[in-house]
Amino acid sequence: MLLYILDLFGTAVFAISGAWLACRKDMDIFGAMVLAFVAAVGGGARFAMSF
Repeated sequence: MLLYILDLFGTAVFAISGAWLACRKDMDIFGAMVLAFVAAVGGGARFAMSF
């Protein structure tokens, strides 16, 4: 259960970091959503594979 919670937390953190980067680069909402999704899926998968 703890690993599942950590996985969700890691995915959320990576999504937030992707959205934050999109805001810094002045992207529109679609670009921000795509970048947040890619960062969340990639970062969450990398986090999950580390265990």
